[in-house]
Amino acid sequence: MLPACVSTYQITSVFTSSSHPSARSADGFDFPVGPPDALGYSKSRGFRSGGHLGEDWITDGGSSKGFRSPVYAIGNGVVVLARDIHADWGNVVIVRHAWIERRQLHFTDSLYGHLDQIVVREGQQVRRGQQVGMIGTNHGMYPPHLHFEMHKDLSIGVNHAQGTRDLRSYWVPSDFITAHRHLGGGVAMVPVPQSSFLLPTPEHPWGFHHFFSRGKKSSHAKSYLHSSKKPASSHQSGTSHTIHSSSSAGSKSSKGSGSKSHKHKKQTESQG
Repeated sequence: MLPACVSTYQITSVFTSSSHPSARSADGFDFPVGPPDALGYSKSRGFRSGGHLGEDWITDGGSSKGFRSPVYAIGNGVVVLARDIHADWGNVVIVRHAWIERRQLHFTDSLYGHLDQIVVREGQQVRRGQQVGMIGTNHGMYPPHLHFEMHKDLSIGVNHAQGTRDLRSYWVPSDFITAHRHLGGGVAMVPVPQSSFLLPTPEHPWGFHHFFSRGKKSSHAKSYLHSSKKPASSHQSGTSHTIHSSSSAGSKSSKGSGSKSHKHKKQTESQG
């Protein structure tokens, strides 16, 4: 069984196993907005180890013009999270990707945060360039933008306290995409590790700022585990539950309000 944190696997042949969700191997990766080359978009904020652990993307005409613009899967994969996390995240989609390089099977998660709407469900297979959501504001908390991350450690999910807050656990998204534009594959279905993520609940609505002290995890992070069997709403209270990312019964598409116009709240560097 592949552990959730695995990111590479040495192969001599493509293997199959009914105990794991499957994904079509990636034949390359494109940018999540204006694909394939982010045409019409720019980064308003980049990746920084120990700080902002992803990239913020806005339209060249300004963030307000990008509201409800489409967001796309960067590569073939399977949706392992698609729901409204609330807190500092709002609507979030995570897609798990597999690709083969130098006879090794690699895995990574791509995260699309602050969405106005989600248009995929957990357990759904997606192709490179398929729409997964729309740019949003996290229910009016931020100006419209896409917060985009790429995880080497597949157990991170939305919990920045998991793993290390540097390049041991994360990719610099634009660098990764640029280096992996075209790959062999894209045909074989391969098993991927099952997902297991800590999620906030209404009783413990933690956000980015709870997790910034290196080596210290919030006491909130004990009570709500999203893992693999049935999709559980983030409105459920903090009992541990298990959901399989291979389940086709995913969460429904969620709408963010998008009706408020707030400036960014000054929070810590890891915020999206």
